[in-house]
Amino acid sequence: MPYAFLTYCKEEEFHQRHWAFPLESQGSLSVEPDPASCGSCHSKQFGSWKSTLHSRALGPGFLWQLPRLGKHSTEKCTNCHSPNLETKNILLSRLGWEEKIQDPKWKPGIEENGIQCASCHLRNGKIYGPIPKNGTSERIVENSNIPHEGFIPKKEFEEAEFCKNCHQSPNTAKPVNGKFLMDTYGQWKRSEFGKNKIHCQNCHMPDRNHEWKGISDPEMVSRGIQTSLNVLASGENFEVVAELKNSGVGHLFPSYSVPKVYLEVWAETKSGKRNKISEKILGWMLDLELQTEIFDTRLSPGEATLLKTKLTRQEFQEIRKIQFVVTVDPKEYYKRMFADNWKFKDTFPENTKPWVLPYLKKALEEANSSKYEFARLEWKP
Repeated sequence: MPYAFLTYCKEEEFHQRHWAFPLESQGSLSVEPDPASCGSCHSKQFGSWKSTLHSRALGPGFLWQLPRLGKHSTEKCTNCHSPNLETKNILLSRLGWEEKIQDPKWKPGIEENGIQCASCHLRNGKIYGPIPKNGTSERIVENSNIPHEGFIPKKEFEEAEFCKNCHQSPNTAKPVNGKFLMDTYGQWKRSEFGKNKIHCQNCHMPDRNHEWKGISDPEMVSRGIQTSLNVLASGENFEVVAELKNSGVGHLFPSYSVPKVYLEVWAETKSGKRNKISEKILGWMLDLELQTEIFDTRLSPGEATLLKTKLTRQEFQEIRKIQFVVTVDPKEYYKRMFADNWKFKDTFPENTKPWVLPYLKKALEEANSSKYEFARLEWKP
C-alpha cells in the first residue's frame, strides 16, 4: 500500500508541476519553438493541429475582450489560451502592458498559434511527450534529424489529468447553482468512463491524433450520440416518439454552458402544411453574466431524452411524413454575448475601439456561422 501511495503522489506531482501557472520561462533554446519548425519532422501532428480549435485559442472571440478585461485577467486567461510565458508576453506587449521579450527564438506572431506544440511539450527548454508505442519502435518523426536530442517520455500525457487544468474550474471557483462553469474533468471522473479509465485522449486523440475534435464537429458528435424516430399505435391513437441518447460521450452532453442542441419534431400533412409538434433544448442555459441558471437539460453518459406527441387517428391519417431534426449550435452563448456587446459598441472607450471592434465583429460572424444540422430522421406512413 505505501508503494501505491507513493506512485499516485508521483503522478499527481508531474501534472501539477507541468501545469504550474504561470509557466516558467523556457530560457535559451537551441531550436525554433514555432509549430511550423516542429512540423518539419512531425508532419502528421502538425497537419492535424493546424485545423483545430486549439490552434485558434487566440482567435477573435478571445482577443476582442482583452482591453476590457485588463492586464491581470488577461494573464489568467492566457494561462490556458497561450500558456508559455514567452507567447503570453508577446501578446501583452501588443496591448502595451509588457516589454517585448528579448529571446529572438520567439518571433512576433507565434502567439497567434494559440495552444501550440510548445504549450504542452516544452518545459524549461526540454521536450516532453507520451511513451512511444511498443517500447521505442514507434516512428514519430519523418526523418532522422532530431534537433532537440530526443524527448523525455511520460505516461501522464495519456491520462485525463493532463487535460484537467484547462478543462476544469478550480475548487475555489464560484459555482452557479452548485455547478462549476468548467466541470468536464469532474463529469468524466464521476462517470463510468472515469471509473473504467477511458481517458479524454481515448476519444479526443484517437491513435494520438492531434485534432481534439468536439461538439463543433458533426463526425465527432455522431460517435457519441444516437437518435431514433418511431410512430407507435396506442389504442385508437398514435404516438410519435423521438429519442436522443448520450450513448458514448464521457461527460455531460453538452459539457459546457456555451453549446445548445435543438430537438424538433415536424409533421407535414398531405396538403403540404408543416407543423412543429414537439421541441426541446439540450444545454445549460445561463444569463449573459454567467451568474444565474435558467435551465439545465444536459444528458449524463448513458442518459436519453424523449419527445413524445400523441396524434388522434384522424390527425394521423392526414400525415404525409414526420421528421426529427437535431441542430447543434456550438457557440450559442457566445452569439448572445457577442451580439449584446456589439449593440453597445458605441459606449466602448475610444482608445480601445481600434483593437476591440474588428475582433468583436469577426467573432460574431464566426459564432453566427457555427450552427449545423446534425441529424434529420424521417418517417412516412
